[in-house]
Amino acid sequence: MNFLAWLPLFLLVNFLHQPTTLVGADLIQETCQKTRYPALCVKTLKSNPRSSTADAKGLVHIMLEANLANSKLTLATVSKLLKESSDKALKKCLDVCAEEYDTAANDDFPTAIQSLEINDLGTAKIHVSAAFDAPGNCRDTFSEVPGVQAPPDLSKLNDYFEQLSVTALIMLNNLG
Repeated sequence: MNFLAWLPLFLLVNFLHQPTTLVGADLIQETCQKTRYPALCVKTLKSNPRSSTADAKGLVHIMLEANLANSKLTLATVSKLLKESSDKALKKCLDVCAEEYDTAANDDFPTAIQSLEINDLGTAKIHVSAAFDAPGNCRDTFSEVPGVQAPPDLSKLNDYFEQLSVTALIMLNNLG
């Protein structure tokens, strides 16, 4: 009999919990459908457990954190390639890439996150836009030096970085 007394409370708690989860999933889908890379957006957001209860601003914050982590990974990869290379022309190109990704990892994305936290969307957009230039500038430097090609791993990271950055920028623009 004791179980039956608790049953209504159990059902009420489960009922109240369901809409929050569904609303979170719906908000992620709705937010990501407005981006250029919706599948990447959904995958990135759903990989963070905070996204299920986040509002639109919280989802942008999570995306910016993912961009920050990716910029640090890309910078580490470029630094590793620099250490391993003895080719002066390749090193020259990689130096440009390292500078671009260092700025993204240590200035642009941290500033964008801080700006979002204080609702300074304009500054956040400026810094994400600046970071968005990193992969293009990195690619361009290789096209300017004859006979030097970007390492395949770096090319993949440039593409991924660009996709994440444009996703964050579109999400920021949709906030206002």
